[in-house]
Amino acid sequence: MKYSMRLALVLILVVATTSCNGNRTDITGSITRDGKPVVIEGEEGHILVLFLPEKWKSNSQVFRAEVDRTSGTFRISEIRTGRYLVAIQQFDARHNDALGSKYNPGISPLRADVTENGQVIDFDLPK
Repeated sequence: MKYSMRLALVLILVVATTSCNGNRTDITGSITRDGKPVVIEGEEGHILVLFLPEKWKSNSQVFRAEVDRTSGTFRISEIRTGRYLVAIQQFDARHNDALGSKYNPGISPLRADVTENGQVIDFDLPK
């Protein structure tokens, strides 16, 4: 009897925790600067795109985008719906941020609402 009560309690907690975290969805988007795609030319350097929950908690999950460095497009699979702070960095071979660190995780002014599967979220950064 005690075992079945424990099992029931665990199942209730799992369902409650899962339902509170929002639905998971896939998103895509592009990053432009002054209307031109943010890209990496050559073999070295990379573009980093992070979605961090706006209401950050110690157990919050950060979502890192898969970025096509030749087109400035990105994709995130299985991101939870909700409001996010978005960090974007364009690193060269020496790890210098070509965007001037304006969109670092701690200070980025960029926000995005993830609401539906297949959503497209584009960012046009000022020069």
